[in-house]
Amino acid sequence: MRKLLAGLFGSLLGVMLATGPSFAQTFAQTGSNIGLSDYPGPKCTKPEKPVQPGAEPSMDAGPAAIDAYNAQVRHFNDAVKSYNQGQTDFNACMKAYVDNGNADMTRIKQRLDQAVSDANRP
Repeated sequence: MRKLLAGLFGSLLGVMLATGPSFAQTFAQTGSNIGLSDYPGPKCTKPEKPVQPGAEPSMDAGPAAIDAYNAQVRHFNDAVKSYNQGQTDFNACMKAYVDNGNADMTRIKQRLDQAVSDANRP
């Protein structure tokens, strides 16, 4: 079985090298994560949650303290909007990574099935 799998991998690699760009273009249309060595991890950046502002100052603290706190709240609200957009981008990136991985597995399975079928043909 190892020899068969090694032969199949060698055949697949040979096809990849022999067809060059056309092989890559075929798979580039549907997306792929396959690299030349190890299967890559996702390149998605997960956003960091924003830090909430501190405790609200008392009314006795004066207008400067209240203005400073309000500025912190505005900054936090902007950071939350940015975080939400970053989370949306992260989710889309991870979905694309998983979809590409599933497409890679499907193509590999199809190639293996075809190779086994070819090998079993009289």
